[in-house]
Amino acid sequence: METYVSCFNATGSPNVLGTCTQCRYRKVKCDKREGSCENCERLGLDCSYTIASIASRRPRRLRGVRACASCRDSKTKCSGTAPRCSNCKRRGRPCVYPASKRPIPSLSPIASSPDKVEESCEPAISKEMLSLVDTFFERIYPMPSFAFLHPTTTKRRCRDGVRHKALALAVCAMTALYTAQNREEAPVWIQEAEQYIWQNLESPTIPRLQALLLIVRYCMEAGRFQRAFMLIAIAARFAAAMRLNHERQDLDTVAKEVRRRIVWSLKITERYFSVGLPEFELCPFESIYLQLPSPEEEFGSTDRPGDFGSYSLHVRLENVRRDIMKLTRAVALCEQPYPLLTKLIRDFQQGLSEIGSLMPDGIELPLLRITELLGNPWLLRRVLVIISWHQSHCDLYRILLSRYPEAAPPVVLGALDPKYLVEAERYCLKHSTAIIEILTNLNQQSTSRLLLEFDIAICAYHATRLLLFISRFGRTADRPTSEFATSRADLALTALKRFYGSSPLVHPIIKEIQRSVTMFSQQGHASTSPASPSSIEPMHDDPENQPLSAAKTRERLAIHSLLRQAEFSEGDDDDKHITPAQRHNSMDSRTSPDMQDSMNSFSSIHNDLANDEAQRPLSSTSHVEDYSANGSSQHPRFHDRSALSPLISDYTENLQFPFSLWLGQYDHDWLYNNPSL
Repeated sequence: METYVSCFNATGSPNVLGTCTQCRYRKVKCDKREGSCENCERLGLDCSYTIASIASRRPRRLRGVRACASCRDSKTKCSGTAPRCSNCKRRGRPCVYPASKRPIPSLSPIASSPDKVEESCEPAISKEMLSLVDTFFERIYPMPSFAFLHPTTTKRRCRDGVRHKALALAVCAMTALYTAQNREEAPVWIQEAEQYIWQNLESPTIPRLQALLLIVRYCMEAGRFQRAFMLIAIAARFAAAMRLNHERQDLDTVAKEVRRRIVWSLKITERYFSVGLPEFELCPFESIYLQLPSPEEEFGSTDRPGDFGSYSLHVRLENVRRDIMKLTRAVALCEQPYPLLTKLIRDFQQGLSEIGSLMPDGIELPLLRITELLGNPWLLRRVLVIISWHQSHCDLYRILLSRYPEAAPPVVLGALDPKYLVEAERYCLKHSTAIIEILTNLNQQSTSRLLLEFDIAICAYHATRLLLFISRFGRTADRPTSEFATSRADLALTALKRFYGSSPLVHPIIKEIQRSVTMFSQQGHASTSPASPSSIEPMHDDPENQPLSAAKTRERLAIHSLLRQAEFSEGDDDDKHITPAQRHNSMDSRTSPDMQDSMNSFSSIHNDLANDEAQRPLSSTSHVEDYSANGSSQHPRFHDRSALSPLISDYTENLQFPFSLWLGQYDHDWLYNNPSL
């Protein structure tokens, strides 16, 4: 009996191992060798001693290696929980764990690969965040600025919370900002995504570039214009490093289309910063060798109706508007009559007519058609392409609108047929009214607040300016009354407040239209119309003063220029940091000295205009506002400035670069029409 008892661990000492599980089940003698008994090793069985030895070990401390970066910097104890530790969650700061350099052994009896172990440490994003990803493609993706994400591929990448964590966080943050879902988490997500981009700055990939573009758009919508301006330069470097501006025939259809759309979306976003200035252009149009975007039915899922090429048409219109602005900038430097101007305008008109014939809904968007499209997922694109088409006509024909800030110099207009100028004014009135009407109908018929592209607000702003200007200084007898112009401006304001009420991007535009309407109503309708160009003596600036005038004009950015809203310092060490809130407050009250003088003496200027028959025209150097965006993969027709006018001197051609079509008079000066400017 003593021999039998000695086979068991009767003492209960923890240092003495009992029979392993396999030997007990097989009812054989176990040599109790630590690690694995001889029987299990010989038969290739999983000995329970192996599992017990791992389970009995002290767990590896995560304090030094797995503590997040924030806790390590502050030297505080980190809970090590994912996706955020308790300290970071309580303080609302981003929580980023350092990448593991070696696989963590699993405590499970089943062996795991290092990849699976890493996924278990940082699990995929939550169901709540996956819901935000779905919302992104339902509501935000239809905007052309966000069309660079392939729905199926992006959703799959977002479900992978480790390999494409930055993209998932950026998509969720963008959705939270637009839809007000989990808005308090959006700043944390976007900071964490940006930190991941900086950690992998030297290794650009398509998902990281997509995440970076979303971060740029987030900073724009959040009013962080300075940061967005800097980050978009990094995005352009990413695209150039990966040669996204060239076609890759060895890739599949989706991969090639994603590369194209990234570049086109980058150009659409860049236009809000570059404002036509070469030194701010990140991705020159001449270096893009890509096709236009494919229709949505060939790119996205087949269970949704297609956009009928609206995205591609929008890119083409961006190119046309860019070329028109280049023409405007070149004509502004003319010192002699330019007889080729009418032919160039006819060529632009033919191109716009061709694009108009390709639009799925035609060139008009009546109330009934808007009602029918309310359930269409691509309503935003189809509305944008029509409004952009009308804005192209406004940009084209306002060149011939005498004394308008973007008009050609008097010496050019004086050589044209007066009937042609009157016809151009009618075109401006027609297309500016159409823009406001479409936006008003969309506001009246939509039951919920729609997400619209920033460009629609810019078009509404310029349409309102044109309508108010023609109402006061138009040449035709049938020009709109001041009551009509004011009512249409109020309708545009109502729509902008509803669709962009909380957007820092559109806030200056809304304030500017409000001020313009107030001053227009206070002063009433002008009693006189501008003098004809034929009665105006051309002004010739002293060539020695042209560089100074160009530099002064260059500093006067339009109200919707994000470069103006960024308010960069001039590099002084004692410059104080300006918060976005302070920037908005200063933006509302900030005016140039010229503008402030005009506001103080508006009444006297108005009376002088009514009594002065020989009104002096505006200087040709105070024009312009640019939509410098790309349009197509074809080279613009006006790259060669000397081909525009052989009469432009070499000296003025060299000075052409400072003139941007977002530059010109401060925003109220066009309403004053002060001859002294």
